Formats: sequence, C-alpha cells, structure tokens
Amino acid sequence: MPNKELHLTKKDFKLEWYSGSGAGGQHRNKHENCCRIRHMESGLSANGTSSKSRVTNQREAFQELARKVLLWYNTEESGRRDTSEVIRNYHGARNEVKDLASGLRQTYSKVVLDGDMGDMIEARRNAIGATDED
Repeated sequence: MPNKELHLTKKDFKLEWYSGSGAGGQHRNKHENCCRIRHMESGLSANGTSSKSRVTNQREAFQELARKVLLWYNTEESGRRDTSEVIRNYHGARNEVKDLASGLRQTYSKVVLDGDMGDMIEARRNAIGATDED
C-alpha cells in the first residue's frame, strides 16, 4: 500500500495556554507558558510544560502530538485501529467521565472521587455484549 500524504492546517488543531505548577517558581506559576495542543478530528492532545519558554513548550507539544496523530492516521488507514486500549476518557476540568464503548457520560466527582463505578461497568458490559456468566 503506497504511503498517502497527510495535509493538516491550523484549523485542524486547537491551541491552549495555561499556567504551570510545581517547580519553576513565580515565572512558571504566574505566566501562561504551558501549552496544550489538541487534534480536533482524532481528539488526541499533547502538552508542553518543561520550559519557561512558550516557543519551546509549543514545539514540545506539537512534536509529541505529531507522533500520536501519525500513529492514529496510519492505524486508521490500515483498518487495524484498536480502541480496546482506551476504555474511558476522564476529564476532571469538565467534570466528566465518558465510557467509549457505551457512550455513557457521568460526573467525574461521582465516578472518581466517590468511587461509584457501578453504572460505568454495567454500561460497558452491555455495550460489548458481555454477561455476568462469562
């Protein structure tokens, strides 16, 4: 199978800046120099947080995201896309947990903080066709 070219534009990505935390002092904690880049089609994202420099953090995030997007694109093109590795998406900032097989969405605080996973597990079992007798 010949390699296809992948053409991406700025519209394919969402760039976010945020303040870092931890070591690095006042500059790191008070300036928005950490970068998160999200590929809109796949939902993949990468963060750049290792430097005080916005340019360096953006480059770091984009290089990591480029690697992920190429892997995603190649596995999708070849039909070998395996989503069994990722079961749920956890979004603490949006207070949401989503089961990928069933599509069930619940609050992050209920599932993670309270430890109430019963509905998530049941929805997953129903979505993949598993029964309790297995």
